[in-house]
Amino acid sequence: MSKPFELLALEQGDNPTSFRLLAAASLTTPFDFLYGGSGIAASVEAAERVTGRPLMWITTQFLANAATSQTVDIQVDVPVAGRATSQVQVTARVGGALMLSSTCALTSRPNGDVEQFHTMPSVPSPDECSEMVEPFEPGGDRPAAFYDAMERRVAAGEIVFDDTRTPQRGLIAMWCRLRHEPIGSAATLAYVADVVPLGVCVALGRPLGGTSIDNTLRMVRTDVATEWVLLEIVSDSFQRSIGHGTVRVWAESGELLAVAQQTCIIRTSHMPSPMPSPMPSPM
Repeated sequence: MSKPFELLALEQGDNPTSFRLLAAASLTTPFDFLYGGSGIAASVEAAERVTGRPLMWITTQFLANAATSQTVDIQVDVPVAGRATSQVQVTARVGGALMLSSTCALTSRPNGDVEQFHTMPSVPSPDECSEMVEPFEPGGDRPAAFYDAMERRVAAGEIVFDDTRTPQRGLIAMWCRLRHEPIGSAATLAYVADVVPLGVCVALGRPLGGTSIDNTLRMVRTDVATEWVLLEIVSDSFQRSIGHGTVRVWAESGELLAVAQQTCIIRTSHMPSPMPSPMPSPM
């Protein structure tokens, strides 16, 4: 089992299957609600602590928000615990109200042959890439946010959120590392991989504004040491303000570490129209 994700500061609750998460500023968005990646990461770590097994996959459904400084109560239930695999349900509540629900599987199966059916995109190294200008930069009254704990660098595509934005259909990728601890555990990968809303907005040529409906993380490897991970963002579709997308998470040395798939609401009703796109506009 991986060591605790220090940024979460996940606390043990009143019994071995309960936990408490403080929605600290480093875990929330600039709009004062819990970042989806924080909720998934907490679910992962809680499930791994209870079962003593590493994560295989997790699907999280977001039902409500937790505001900055609120306490999230997390409960882990294990309906099935086999010789090698545990099927687990994780629920998180704020003030008694259900905030998120996760279903996951964890396994202690031994490592075997490794096959990889995709190849990491050819992009410049992190040292050759410019640091990403976050959509809500520090300064003024902007509160701290989850991405202050990261360093992100643009590896492919034009990840910008100013008046020059245009729809993009090519490769979108960014390098990412945590500022104060390594990436590698399932919880840390869940934290950094929640970027499909950003990718869909870039593909549309829209300013950033997305809300997660659900997110699935499929673990591949946690045995590869890497300072940076490459987030390859594939925006799959957009219709009725709903975006779907996939993120492949790569180690610097080219190993596939995880795959995340996400559905999100892109808030377009208040946004200006993008510049003309070569693709048909969604209905």
